[in-house]
Amino acid sequence: MSELRTLHDAFAELERRADAATAGTAPIARPRRAVRLVPVAATVVAVASLVAGAVWLVPGDSGTHAASPPTTSSSSTAPSTTTARSPVPTSPDDLIARFRVVLGDTATFEVAQKFALPPPSSANPQPPGTGSVVVPQAVDPDTSVGALVGGTLTSAGVTGSVSLTIYFSDSEPGEWCDPRIEDCEVSTLPDGSRLATGTARPAPGAVSHLACLKRPDGTIVLLRVGNQEDPQGAAINSPGGEFYSSQPPLTLDQLKAIVTSDKW
Repeated sequence: MSELRTLHDAFAELERRADAATAGTAPIARPRRAVRLVPVAATVVAVASLVAGAVWLVPGDSGTHAASPPTTSSSSTAPSTTTARSPVPTSPDDLIARFRVVLGDTATFEVAQKFALPPPSSANPQPPGTGSVVVPQAVDPDTSVGALVGGTLTSAGVTGSVSLTIYFSDSEPGEWCDPRIEDCEVSTLPDGSRLATGTARPAPGAVSHLACLKRPDGTIVLLRVGNQEDPQGAAINSPGGEFYSSQPPLTLDQLKAIVTSDKW
């Protein structure tokens, strides 16, 4: 109560001085009760505490009034506009950006080709990602069903070829295990995704790894890496048959970790 009394007396003294100034006379000292003086810092703290407690002192009023808590207009609160990212990249550039995030420090990706994938048609009936059957063409982004990018991948000083495709499909990962792939394994992951992995050796010294994931929502993530110009491997002295190194830049286990990453 001593702090409240000090505030009350302070307001009274201010009023007395204001009256005296208006009348053009010196202020008249009025008798005051013996009250304990409160340091300025303590007074400021007391006032702050009163404001925080939603109690206001009204000058000239012997009582106290409960102040209404500050109101916030419902219109001033912006609704959440967070939109979940599409599981399929909206463009080749989007796919490239996501791929580099997933790779992190594992490898460096240099882009050689990129294009959006058109919806299936009689002109391109086979699934994307199989190298020569996909022909780059102008595609309306609104009708694109995915994206494909290719180039070189360098990891721990080893450079090789890579192709990555993400798209929606009703195909099964095992369909990508062509006869050249040895010991193609198809498994079901805890979340229901289907994963196919394997290695192809289409020519002496040629090695190509594959990892293909189909998520429960139908998204396909198809990744191939090889030690030749063609990530699927090719015959020696044929298009795509040029060797980059003696082995692919990533192991099969690394491919599994990439396609199943939660950073896509």
